[in-house]
Amino acid sequence: MSKKQNAGRKGKAEIPLSQEESDELQMIVDRLAVQNPEGESFERYLRSLANALSPRPQLAAALVDKLSKNPNKTGFSTFEALTKLIEASPYKRHLKQAGYRFSQKGFETPDERPAPGKVVLIQGESRSALAHIFMVSGTLWLISALIPESNQTGHVLVTAFLEDDYATFNVRVVESTQKLYKAYQQKISTYALGNRGYEIPVAHCARLFFEMLGLWTGKDPYPELNRARALLERHYDPGTRPYAFELMPEMEHPEQHLSEVNPAELLEGLDLSWLRFSKNDLAPHKEKMRALDSPLLVIPREVQVERSLGLVRNAADELCAGETRTLYRRYFEELAMWFKLGGAAEKATRAWTVARHLAGEGPANANPAVFQVMVNSLRLYWPEDFEQSQAPPQVQDQERRTESGLILP
Repeated sequence: MSKKQNAGRKGKAEIPLSQEESDELQMIVDRLAVQNPEGESFERYLRSLANALSPRPQLAAALVDKLSKNPNKTGFSTFEALTKLIEASPYKRHLKQAGYRFSQKGFETPDERPAPGKVVLIQGESRSALAHIFMVSGTLWLISALIPESNQTGHVLVTAFLEDDYATFNVRVVESTQKLYKAYQQKISTYALGNRGYEIPVAHCARLFFEMLGLWTGKDPYPELNRARALLERHYDPGTRPYAFELMPEMEHPEQHLSEVNPAELLEGLDLSWLRFSKNDLAPHKEKMRALDSPLLVIPREVQVERSLGLVRNAADELCAGETRTLYRRYFEELAMWFKLGGAAEKATRAWTVARHLAGEGPANANPAVFQVMVNSLRLYWPEDFEQSQAPPQVQDQERRTESGLILP
């Protein structure tokens, strides 16, 4: 075999992907197949895709490689959106091969375009808004946005987050620049989960702002809050779905996947105080559980445990309903988005399963994440009961049991 033949085969080497990555690649290809390259949402989808693949250039390169083998306008637009991401990776050669395939079909790649002459930007064209989300312990949905001021050359930085168990809606609006905004991101990232934040569409940032405003238990708006509301209101469309729906696939039967959710792994390191059930709401259910601990008749341990679990399930079903269930759903939708943007595809799928189940009519007590938060809440308020449940049962000397199981003094 000649050297030329060897070189040819080497040039066509495919990018190695795991089975999960291959499945995800096909899912993206299927999603692109139904996109309208002239539609208004397509450009937004491409930005979302580039953001999601930014830490995964290998998958991005595999995507453009696959799309270039059947060139069309949608595939070429995707190629352009991911070019910068792949150029800075070890997969630059695959990018060039894909570009060649597109050029053979008449698509003009960046390398073939004539160098532009001097361009005079119209004021405001390069002043698009930016937005990010951070997950910081003690806060709910810490968001930031850099928004151009109308008819001016400057920008304003808007930050917002809930704290103090929904009692405080902390909103700040200050004059800023892109350089200062970047410095702010770096500072906040040191406190955030994973030591980073993720870019989100400004429209989604606005959604989170107004959702937090609705959750806020305070009643007295203040000047900065009102200014932030005015700045974000023009980006807010309550009719659109959360950003996670652009990143995650549809799931028709989430209840069939609940067994795949390991709540301990999914919730590890998260601040669950925003989902915790209150002690007052749990008190009546806890009294029923305590009644099982000192019955007149001795109940076998396994029966007592099963009855206690039944009471916990009933509590979860009763308390995770209405607005509370909606809050849980939105929390896990945002969590799925967070994991997806961070490249944790499996965790994103598990969080999405939890969210889609809560969006349906299935019982909340069947949801492992809800059940785990319920147990965590009980453990927080009554830790001594959990310590006792782990200790071996003991019978006091002054008590004796009859054959029928009655406890006698």
